[in-house]
Amino acid sequence: MQAQFSAIDGSAGGGSPLVSIVTCVYNAGEYLRPSILSIVNQTYRNLDIIIVDDGSTDGCLDTITDLLADRRIRVFRQANATRPVALNRALDQVQGEFYATQDADDISNPTRIQKQLEAILSRPELAAVYCGYWLLVSGKCIAPQLASKGETECKADIDALRIPAHDATGMFRMSIIGNMRYDSSLPFVEAVDYMLRIGESHPMMVLGDCLYEYRWHPNSLTQSDPHRVDRMVTRMLELACERRGQSYSRTFRQGRHRKYRSHNSLKDNGIAAVFVESVLSQRQTNRRWGAVKTGLQCARLHPFDPYYYKALIYASIPARLLRFIRSKRLKR
Repeated sequence: MQAQFSAIDGSAGGGSPLVSIVTCVYNAGEYLRPSILSIVNQTYRNLDIIIVDDGSTDGCLDTITDLLADRRIRVFRQANATRPVALNRALDQVQGEFYATQDADDISNPTRIQKQLEAILSRPELAAVYCGYWLLVSGKCIAPQLASKGETECKADIDALRIPAHDATGMFRMSIIGNMRYDSSLPFVEAVDYMLRIGESHPMMVLGDCLYEYRWHPNSLTQSDPHRVDRMVTRMLELACERRGQSYSRTFRQGRHRKYRSHNSLKDNGIAAVFVESVLSQRQTNRRWGAVKTGLQCARLHPFDPYYYKALIYASIPARLLRFIRSKRLKR
């Protein structure tokens, strides 16, 4: 059952904690302005908004010139140095007791920061709170991720080298995170690696509310070089095994992180898996028709690729059979 939290004072000052919002920008184009507006217009007002421009060449920063009159916004510019370097520069500027991430082409629900802050304040041992999200495709919100996760469920995911939530939805407690930084040797997967390292040492949770919209489009950096992304995933998992005193070759002797993926899925950076997770979360919360709709939306992405029908199959089969299949997969 999703936890209920009491309201907090979201006005600037008034004893409410300062929350820093970190946004790294590289050629975000038309999407930057609505992304920053979604932060500026949060119901929680005591914000420190940090924007690091990582060498953009498309003039996207010009689209928010008028917004810079908001004294909560600070902009830093640098030559292109990759996202983890930009994230670390932003972290060096954080002034808040907490910080949250916001991708430059994504959208935060107006109550996102307020609800995540209420959650993290209610549990002083929490290092991070994530939230559910929508997939934003061609201006439409689809494939909701609705399942909440407590500390135990998140720890089980981390122990299995799975991430319990979408990395971009995180809010972090600075007093626990301290000087932890993103690994600049792991572009594309630096935020996943960051989540794994936090979860190995500290508790976290996931709110079931969809408070974030993750924009997916075919021109992202991860899709332009899928094989490099795959190499970075392998390196990230090798490092995780080293930290845990495990043998990478034994842990992945069956190629567990290299499950069958079609050519389309590799190019799409595994977007089909997001639809599968959405179907599972909707079935978990008794939204059977929503799960079927999500499965159909996934199949329409590549109608002639059988891999994209997995979400629809999971949405359609009896619950008992689905539990059996999932239990077998999780044991492998």
